[in-house]
Amino acid sequence: MAATSSSPVTATSSDSSFASTAFVQEHVKQMQSDIMDQLIPQDATGAVENLADLNVTSNLGRMTHYYFQQGGKMLRPTVSLLMGNACNSATNRSISDDLLAVPSSDRSGIATHLTVCQNQYKIGMIAEMIHTASLVHDDVIDEANTRRGSASVNAVWGNKMSVLVGDFILARATQILCSIGKPNVISVMASIIEDLVLGEFMQMSATPSEATPQQRMNAYIEKTHRKTASLFASSCRSTAILADPNNLNLHQTAYEYGRNLGIAFQLADDLLDFIATSDEMGKPVAADLKLGLATAPVLYASQQYPELITMLLRKFKHEGDAEKAREIVVNSDGMDKTRQLIDAYSQKAIEMASSLPNRNESTEQLIKLALSQSDRKF
Repeated sequence: MAATSSSPVTATSSDSSFASTAFVQEHVKQMQSDIMDQLIPQDATGAVENLADLNVTSNLGRMTHYYFQQGGKMLRPTVSLLMGNACNSATNRSISDDLLAVPSSDRSGIATHLTVCQNQYKIGMIAEMIHTASLVHDDVIDEANTRRGSASVNAVWGNKMSVLVGDFILARATQILCSIGKPNVISVMASIIEDLVLGEFMQMSATPSEATPQQRMNAYIEKTHRKTASLFASSCRSTAILADPNNLNLHQTAYEYGRNLGIAFQLADDLLDFIATSDEMGKPVAADLKLGLATAPVLYASQQYPELITMLLRKFKHEGDAEKAREIVVNSDGMDKTRQLIDAYSQKAIEMASSLPNRNESTEQLIKLALSQSDRKF
């Protein structure tokens, strides 16, 4: 997608293990600006200034920009761009200048083989927009007051307007998705929203008291797939389809990479809830416990300390439950076992990336990204 903004937003800092590929840095920086341009409300004629109620423009603009300007890792579009380029290399795809995401005049010396096509770039935009909309909605559901170290959208503007702005972001993401014009890609990306909803229902539903430890862990992994990994997996599959619509093996390899990376990422996030500071995480320590969530460290610890199961079943609602549960987890083998599970899923992702033909710099960055999940600090 060609640059559309005269003043791109400065890219937020990303993990050096996966942000060193030049074309990714350039695309992600431009993508932040392009996303915010897409979120400017317009009237039926496409003109911003002709809106009957300019207050609508003002409110939506402030809310969407507030969220995106808080700064995120932009991990999902980064993975999409890397996978798209790796799949282009795997299929020896040559992209003509008129289809490049960045025009020749704006490429600043970036080689043609180190970029993606416009539709692959759009997948990155859509992935970040769906992710952001889901965070806005999650904060409403969880009654969260902070996000990324700042006041959440719902804390500033209230729940009703926050739900609407999340819906608006999803609507704009859908418009971009339709512009790709590939029914199979549209179907794959649309499944992400279904998975997000089903995953949220799973998270809100109580696990039966008679469930075995393995059944609890299986339910947790399935919920994690739907709420987190599905977005990685389906975005990777979509960029692979756009690289070669007929290479089903490539599509599945890309999907499995994204799924395993996404689960490893969420496991690491769950682990950080017990070892990182609130400043590092951008949210309160033990936030998941206070929300009544049973994550991998808790599930593993409950096998060693059965008294955790009672607290787990009541979603840590009694006074002192969250603090006591955290102390038990910290003194158990739950965190070590979670690290082992992170390593297992990271290794599966590495195997998928390593199997891609014609490995290039993007492939190597995908491998490094999977490796980095074991020692993430934020």
